[in-house]
Formats: sequence, structure tokens, C-alpha cells
Amino acid sequence: MRVELKEFQATAVTALATKLQSMRRRYEQDGEVSSICLASPTGSGKTIMCAATIEALFFGDDDLGLMPDENAVVLWLSDSPSLNEQTLVRFANASDRLASSLADGRHLVTVTNDFCASRDMLEPRHVYFLSKDLLSKNGLLTKGGEANSGRVFWDVVDNTIKDPERNLYLFIDEAHRGLGKGSPKAGDTATIYANLIDGLDDRSPVPIVVGISATPQKFETAMERRADRVRMPRVPVTPREVQESGLLKDVIELRVPEKDDPLEHQYLTMACKRYVQACDSWEVYCVQEGESHVNPLLLVQAEDNISPATLVGMCDQIMSLVPGLNEATSFANVFGEHKDISAGKYLITYVEPEFVQETSRVRVLFAKEAVSNGWDCPRAEVIFSQRRRSDSTYIAQLVGRMVRTPLARRVESDDLLNSVACYLPGFNPESTKDVVDYLMGRKDDMGESSIGSQNIVLNPVTVTAKEPRTWEDYQRELEAYEKNKKAIERFEAARRGEPAPLSEAPVHDVAGSQAEDPTRPVPVVPSEGHGATDQLDIDSATSEGDEMPEASGGKTPAADSLMAPIPMSEPKPPTEQEQVFTSEEWRGIREAFDSIPVQRIPKKARNEFRSLLDTASLLVESGLDPAAASDVNHQFVQKFDGFIVAYGDEYEVERHEVEVAETVRITLDKLHGSETSEQEEAQTDAEGLRKAARDADIKFCKEFTQSYRRANFRELGRPECDLRLASAVRTEPIVGALEKWAADCRKGYFDKVEGAGDYDYLSDAHKQKYDELARETEGKRLTRMEWPRNASVSDNFEKYPRHIVMKEDGLCPLDLDEAERLIVETELARERTVAFYRNPSGSMSAKAFSIPYMSSVGRKALHPDFLFFARDAEGKIWPSIVDPHADFLGDTLAKLRGYVAYLRDYPDVFKQVLFVGVVDDGKYRVLNLLKPEVQEAIDNYSDVDCKALFYGSFASDYH
Repeated sequence: MRVELKEFQATAVTALATKLQSMRRRYEQDGEVSSICLASPTGSGKTIMCAATIEALFFGDDDLGLMPDENAVVLWLSDSPSLNEQTLVRFANASDRLASSLADGRHLVTVTNDFCASRDMLEPRHVYFLSKDLLSKNGLLTKGGEANSGRVFWDVVDNTIKDPERNLYLFIDEAHRGLGKGSPKAGDTATIYANLIDGLDDRSPVPIVVGISATPQKFETAMERRADRVRMPRVPVTPREVQESGLLKDVIELRVPEKDDPLEHQYLTMACKRYVQACDSWEVYCVQEGESHVNPLLLVQAEDNISPATLVGMCDQIMSLVPGLNEATSFANVFGEHKDISAGKYLITYVEPEFVQETSRVRVLFAKEAVSNGWDCPRAEVIFSQRRRSDSTYIAQLVGRMVRTPLARRVESDDLLNSVACYLPGFNPESTKDVVDYLMGRKDDMGESSIGSQNIVLNPVTVTAKEPRTWEDYQRELEAYEKNKKAIERFEAARRGEPAPLSEAPVHDVAGSQAEDPTRPVPVVPSEGHGATDQLDIDSATSEGDEMPEASGGKTPAADSLMAPIPMSEPKPPTEQEQVFTSEEWRGIREAFDSIPVQRIPKKARNEFRSLLDTASLLVESGLDPAAASDVNHQFVQKFDGFIVAYGDEYEVERHEVEVAETVRITLDKLHGSETSEQEEAQTDAEGLRKAARDADIKFCKEFTQSYRRANFRELGRPECDLRLASAVRTEPIVGALEKWAADCRKGYFDKVEGAGDYDYLSDAHKQKYDELARETEGKRLTRMEWPRNASVSDNFEKYPRHIVMKEDGLCPLDLDEAERLIVETELARERTVAFYRNPSGSMSAKAFSIPYMSSVGRKALHPDFLFFARDAEGKIWPSIVDPHADFLGDTLAKLRGYVAYLRDYPDVFKQVLFVGVVDDGKYRVLNLLKPEVQEAIDNYSDVDCKALFYGSFASDYH
């Protein structure tokens, strides 16, 4: 694969491919036909997962531990030719083994009207893309005419199914559409899908059917109604898995007017400004992180009958607000007419939807409805829609296809880049509910699943964390600005050869010390006839009020080679936000925030050897250890030989089993009526050893096994290397010892990185990869929360002061329930409280604070609702946790024990940790989790319902 699968994708691919192998064996053994569904939400990369599954079917996958089915044939069915085209392009882009390029048709074939002319069967290791329309009653593929040499497609499929050298897998894209009600009965009309699945006119049914859908219920119901077909359990992918992976943007911003006013022009202006902001932010981020350039897209959803004059007006408005656009190349459309549009001076070319992402010249795209099924464009950042409130489904579907992140990961340093902004002037807050319901999964008009886990923000505002500024700071900035202006005037006078204006007295700040010189120089290209070596310090030349000296001819010496002061922006008065905290408080808050350790939730490595190789690759790519990859390969070879010696007895038993095939020869003597049997041994040949060693390639990873072969090839030869590998992988003590070595080696690398503090200097992409691998590593791996720089929140909620991120008015809108509101108001009323932070609930963002705990289904993370920052008697600012819980759920005790375990590991970080519960009489009772007696009571508590803890002597009233 050209693309690296996310963890949830690799898990789904392994599960699906493994089940397909089992389904194939059951069909071969007893003719059992079956179905299975890949149930995965929009934006999860269903096409990528299918490409990886098919690649593994055809060629195997050592990393995923999958063997190939060399007879596999895939028929890919959809209800749309354009959707098939998009899928074929994605397969070619994702899989280097299915296609070397878009022009490579060795494995990817589109079924056309004359497809049967030269084929009577489908070929192994081919994917055939079929649109259902070709199988209509009037279609050429079903008539058997001259164009197809008298063959019909139904017979081609039937011949393929009946051939023992071919295993047919039918993949149905968007499987919730087009299926009939089930197995055809008297009076039922069989759909095209049903004819293909069940076999038309007594032809063979397709052995294995794979449905691909975000909403699997319709497909699975249709399969269950087929009495002779076994429905296998679905392979599920959850919206949360997709969101946590960083594949989808975290926030969808919806801006709508509060009243039914004509605001279309104003909203397009707002959309353009937001688009420019996104372009600038991506430019800065990609340069800082060394990422390939992200070229954001502005998507304009037009009304159905938009006129050329309206298009011209919109293009004029966009051109006036967005720099760098070109009238002939920057605009494009995906209208259903499939035509280029000439509108005034603008050429709005037609681009097929599947090529919009790669067509970098297109920066503004006009669409009408939802573009097309299956379309997505990760670089789409902003949408402006002319659609009215009756078109909520079209808007929601289009937004749902814009949520893929351009880099296929979350951007931790700038939340703006994790959001998509939507401007809907034809809606109001009430009518927007349909859009929100669709995006949140509460509405499903068109059979498309929602993206499900995003934070939908209505009428968003940006809240930021800003350094404090005072009026004294502003005065100093203003004085520096005035000094800068005068320095520029003197410089310009010198360039013109004019006498410099008289300098005023030196500028002083409010404390009486001389202000910092704002005239930072930049080199000026010397004019012809002037050298670049002579410099004149304008400021020093006039610092005592002297005039600028003149050279002969009335021109300042070497004026053209002067260092020009950089102009300063005129400072603005401090905002309310900038005056909330003092500089000393701000430093204390930052130090307290940065002191909070966050434990990564551990997980079991899917394969210890793969995790070690990935760790070594990361260390090489990031420059932390350029020799890591070669070192681990060298160590593997040494450890492998050492463990063969250490576990020699067990190894020799397995070696004999691999090296020698024991058989029994039975001889029947017909003449004398006797029967004899004799043990025989046959040596396994080189090809047999090569196949036996395939298990080692899968278990130990091919990179390690190939290193072993290269290191020993000259001395041992390939057959002996394969024999040793095949024998070792069957020797449990050797496998266990090698797995322990791999885990310890990986742990050593992570300990070294964290001990040296190298993590902080990694790029965002490398940090995310590091965090994923660190979770698979033994030991308590720690990270720190990212300081929140900005966030997008709805301005519709109640506003609170002294939050770390705020609007310019010093307030932050927060959506709080009754218990949360009481906590915030109570804590802010305490004189010691300096600031607070609303922890992003349930978020995998690096800005979220989480504590691991053991639930009934494994390790999970709890997210305390609030962090408060309070000053102690000596003036030091400490972090505290206050976590309200209005409901006592089944996992409350597990969460309390997670708190206790965490606080025992880090007892000196927090000044206070309060777990607040709302008991039956509406009172708020609190457990102080830093108290040893409270921790012991939680350890010893055995009842499932932990509410009694809050009634007992260990709790007190919260007030």
C-alpha cells in the first residue's frame, strides 16, 4: 500500500480479510454461500480499507499476517459509473500492487457495454468495476447481441463461479442502496442486485458477498431474508475510532443569521475572509513543520438555476477579497451539465469530482447539490451556500464530505486547521436543526451515515489564549512606534539627500529608562555608484539633536547603503481579555498547566516485531537515531541465533518436523492376501522450505527475516536459512524470547528519547506517530498537554470570566449543565482562584487532560471536567481538579480507582482534587481524593453502586 493504514483501518482490514478466507474455505468444503458487511462511517476511508483488503486477498500481507488467495476475483458493484471511476482512481492511488499508475490496467478493469465480446470468465487477481445500469433489461450486456459475441454478462459470472480455479468475491459499494426486499418470492420483483447475488434464472449464486456501507441495516436485513445464505457478523468501525485517529476535522462551524434578513453578500464576504485566514494558517504551518503544501479550497454551493450574471458578481466579489486568484484558472465547477462556463471575464471550467483534490490550480469550486456520491475533498476548508432551508439534506451531505483532514491527522498547534467553516445565509437557527441532526447522526434521509462525532458549532467565535498587556505596555509600544516613524523619516530624507529633520529628545518609558530601539535594520540594495560597505547610523547621528551630515553635492554619504528600519504596526490599546491576568499570574498559570502529567493509555502491540521496526523507522525519519533501523536488524540476527542455541532441544524437535515429511507406506499383496505398512521419511525440498518459512515472514516481519537471510546466505544458503526460520517460528520458547527482546528494545528507545527530552523537538506528524507507538510500550509513558492557543466555540452559550481561552471581551462562552455551572460559579467566587480551564470532554486532542482507568471492557480514559488554578498562601499558583458527576453510572467506581492510582503516582502535582457527586436530595457532596483515608476507602469499597461513599463520613458537603 502507498498509504499507511490507521490502526482502526488495519484492524478492520485484518478482520475482514481473515473472515473472507474462512468464508471461502466453507464454500469450498460444503458449498455454503455467505455475506458480510464492512460497517464504517463516512470519512473513515472505506475505499482505502477495501483496497487494502483486496490487495491482501490477491497478494497476501506479511504485516497483517494474511495469506493470499491466488484464485481470487473481485467484482465491484455500485449504482453509479462516476462512483466507480472515483473508486478506481482511489484504488490506483492507494495500492502500488493493484496499479503502478492510473494508466495501469493489469488488475483494475472497468466493465463496459462490450465487455463480454472477448471474455467468457473473469480472471483471477482482477477487480472488475461494474455499474448496475449496465445490467438493465435493455442493456447490451444482458442482450447477448453482436457487440458481445452473443454472450451475456450473467453467463460470464456463472462460468466464473463454477470454475474451480476461480474464487469470486462480490463487493457492493454503498450497499444500503438498490437492494430488493430479500430472496425473490412469488409476485416480488427481483432487483438487479438480487439477480446478481442469487443467480438469475437458476444460475449459481455468488459465493461471497461483501457489503460496504455506513448504514448496514438494509443490507444485512436483505441478506438475512435469503434462507440459503449465511450472514456473518459485520466488521464494525465506530465513529469514535475515526475521530480519534485524526482523519476527520474536529469542529464543524455553522454560521446562520438570527433573522430572515438578506445577508448573502455579507456572508460571502465573511466566507472569503475565513478562507484567506485558512490559506495563511496552512502556509505558516506547512513551512514550520516541513509538510507538503496544503492548497485550501473555497466551495460555493449555488442555487439550481444560477445565472451567468450572478456567477460574475460572485466571482468579482471573491476576486476582490482573496489574493492570488486568476480569472482563467482558479475557478471551476462540478455542475451536472459537465460543461465549462464562460461568465464575463471568468472561465469556470468543469472538473470531474474525483480530480478536484489533485487539481491544485482550482481554489474556488462551484457546486449545486452534494457533488456526487462518495466524493470528498480534504482540502475543502470553507463552504458558502446559496441553498435555502428546504435543502438541508444537500447542505449536510456536502458538509459531510468536507470533513477529511488534509494531512490525514490532527493539527495540534492550531485548532483553526481542525475545523470546516460553513456560511448559510439562507438558514436561521431553527431551520439549521435539520443540518445539525443529520451531521450528528439523528437523521438519515439519503441513506448516508453521519460523520457522528464532530463538535457542531452554531454561530462560532474564536477564543484565544493571549499574553497579558497593560496600559503601561501600550504606552511603551506607542512611544516605540513614534520613534520608529521618526527613524523612517530620517532614513527617507537621507535616501533623498535632504537634510534630516531635527531629532527630538530620546524617548523614555514610564519607568524613566530609555525605550528599546525599535529601528531594527534590514539591508538595502545599493544603487549604482555606491558601495555596500559604508554604513551610516542615522539614529546615532542625530541622537543629540544634530542634523544629518551632508556630503559634497548635497547628498548624504553612502545614503543608498543605509540599513532601513522595519516599519512597525501602530499598536492598539489593550483589550479586556489582555487585562484579565497580570504577567505574573499568566506565568504561574502556564507553569501549573505544564506541570500536569498525562499518562498515555497503553495498548497491546498487534505485533511486537512490527512495532519495533516502526519505532526504528520513526527514529531514523525524525533524525533522533539515524542508525536505529540497521541496529535492530543486526540485533535480530544475533538474538535469533542465540535463542536457537539457548532452546536447542525444543528447536530440534520442530526442525525435524519441518525438514522431514513422515509418511506411512501401505503395501497390499493381492497374491497372498496380505497387508504391510512401513514408516518412510521424505526430505522437504527447497520450495517446501520456502513455503514453510512464510510463517516466519509473517510473524517476525519480512524485514527481519530478510536481514537474517542476507546475513547467512553465503555461509548457509537459502534452503538452510528458510529451514531455521520455519523451525524457530514453530518453537514457542524462541518466539516468546524474541518477542520479549523486541518489547525491551522498543522500551529502551523510548526511555532514551524521553530521558533526553527529544520529544519536544519532534514535528507534529512525528509526535503523533511517536504517541501511537509509545502506547504499545511497557512502562508509564507520560506526555504533557498542549497549551490551548485557540478554539472555535458557539457564541450562543452563557459567558464566563477568567477562562484560559477567551474572546476579546474577556469572557468565554461555555455549554454547561446545572452541576457544572454551580461548580464554576462556586470556584470563581473563591478569592484564591486565578483561572480555570474547561477540559475538552472525551477528546483525544493533545489539549485534553485524561486519566486512564480499567473498565469492564478494558483500559479507557476519563476526562475531568475542570482544571482550576489557585494561589496558595505563598503566592504560588497550583492546578486543582474539580469534577462534578450528576449521575452515578456503572463505571463511577472504576473511574474513582483510576483517580486514586494516578494520584498515588503523582501526589504532589495538584493542590486539590475534588470529585463532586449529586445525591438524591439534590445536595452536592464531595470526596477529596488527595486524602489517604479517602483513597483507602475507595480501594476497599465493594458495592457496584458507589453512591454510599458520598453519604458516609469520607464525604462532605460541597459549598
